[in-house]
Amino acid sequence: MPSSALPSAPLAGAALLAALLAGLAVPPAAAQPASVDAQAQLVAPPGSEQELKATASLEVTALPVAPNQPVRKGDLLLAVDVTKMEKELAELRGKVANAQKETRDRIADQPVARGGGGGGSSGGSSGGINSPMERFQLDQLDSMNEMATLQSRITEAPVHAPVDGYLVRHLYAVGASTKRRKPAVTFVALEKTVLETTVPADQAGAFAAGSEVRVASMIDPAQVFLGRVESAAPAGETVALRIRPSELPFLTLGTSTPVTLSPVR
Repeated sequence: MPSSALPSAPLAGAALLAALLAGLAVPPAAAQPASVDAQAQLVAPPGSEQELKATASLEVTALPVAPNQPVRKGDLLLAVDVTKMEKELAELRGKVANAQKETRDRIADQPVARGGGGGGSSGGSSGGINSPMERFQLDQLDSMNEMATLQSRITEAPVHAPVDGYLVRHLYAVGASTKRRKPAVTFVALEKTVLETTVPADQAGAFAAGSEVRVASMIDPAQVFLGRVESAAPAGETVALRIRPSELPFLTLGTSTPVTLSPVR
């Protein structure tokens, strides 16, 4: 055979080494799943609820949020009838406006002080005019303070969410009258809620305690929130996860919901 037809020794050795390596190749380790489907339930642990009190005794006109629904800070939870207080406020504003007009008229009617003799007499005259004027101005100030107090009562009369969280229960029905300084609704802050779920033990490696998790609705994947695994407790063939939401969830409090859990890398 011609020497040109024989493979060179280095090439033959490289081919043999490649074949050996291919035969000894170790299969890659199974990758952790990118996501896990599970049933999850958002709960309010015992002692986490707080009572939001009414600031006045007024008729309830609306309950705009259903129980166990998520709410943002400032959302209206209970509306009351403030018509009577608004009428009182309008009357006070009219009273103050009339008093201010009368003050301007009195000032305009005062004689212009002139220099020269008779200083003692002038001082006495000034005292006679200014004393009633000062009392009149104090009455205006009292009315304005009363206006400010009434406006504050009107603003504070409806019950609003103090922070992001969940309305748990209404304690009054529409048409009932609230009692001043008595609980009107029960509420739980977002930071007090916990998402409870279980995942198969062989898929739980990506959800160790302290890891960040993305939670999406299986019904509407556009509904998403982030949370952090608080604990991961093995339970036979599953692992029980407790996840603390970092954002207001789309979930109904206390209702089991199908979700997709994904580790945040």
